[in-house]
Amino acid sequence: MPIAIGDIHGCLEPLQQLVDKLPADEELVFLGDYIDRGPRSAGVIQYLLALAKRRPCRFLMGNHEHMMLTATAEPEVIPHWITNGGGPTLISYGTSHRQWIESSDRKSFLGKHLAFYRALSLYWEDEDTIYVHAGIDVGIADMRSQEPEVLLWIRDKFFRQADRWSGKQIVFGHTPTRTLGLSGKTIFESHKFFGIDTGCVYGGYLTAWHSRTHEVWQERSNFPPPR
Repeated sequence: MPIAIGDIHGCLEPLQQLVDKLPADEELVFLGDYIDRGPRSAGVIQYLLALAKRRPCRFLMGNHEHMMLTATAEPEVIPHWITNGGGPTLISYGTSHRQWIESSDRKSFLGKHLAFYRALSLYWEDEDTIYVHAGIDVGIADMRSQEPEVLLWIRDKFFRQADRWSGKQIVFGHTPTRTLGLSGKTIFESHKFFGIDTGCVYGGYLTAWHSRTHEVWQERSNFPPPR
């Protein structure tokens, strides 16, 4: 059964160290938000592409990947992406905000990684578990009928209604557990809902969660650096 991995946000070293701890024969499902805020977004994608050649991996889309792709085509979205941590992503790809804004092809800075971002899935499910970035509309049982915006952005309207859901267990990221009053290492658990964004980019932890055993592996962040 797969192991889910939460929001990475450009924190390459904790990702590498966490993956090294995981059973080598298990499939990995990454829940999105590989980029933004942290310093090594391009390096994270390069590492994931290489990792997928060594072991089974599935990659889901997060709201940050969606914001970035949208900003390359829709100028009005650019301030929203930059405000939400897009600047460090541009720097990690060897460009600056000013250079990127003035480019005639704003997606070109991604190079060969563009295909990776465009191929990301909004969700995945197996016989026991739904894997998704942010959550779902608990009133819709068929995942094919879920709205993309919900899968990428929902917060309280999802995890505050865990007692209404009678379907498969759901593992998600997106909402840092510290914003829910939980300590840095504690994942969110409510009925069949499991939130595993333990705030790596905020100085917390990067978390992996086994969908069958519910075993948890964690690696402490090295970002932001100590002052």
